[in-house]
Amino acid sequence: MAVFHYIPLHSCPAGEKFGEFRGEDRHTTKESERLLRLPLFYNLSTVDQRTVINTLLSYFA
Repeated sequence: MAVFHYIPLHSCPAGEKFGEFRGEDRHTTKESERLLRLPLFYNLSTVDQRTVINTLLSYFA
């Protein structure tokens, strides 16, 4: 399961309320739609690592 967490600051509620956005957004929103957050952290078990790796290999095969 892939989980999407990244929302560009200028698009999130706090960013819209408190932030200032100048110029054009040519990259941030586009890339945020393609971002994949992988479940990788220091104590990820070997079994879970293998699950992540096999899932990615299967997806990109």
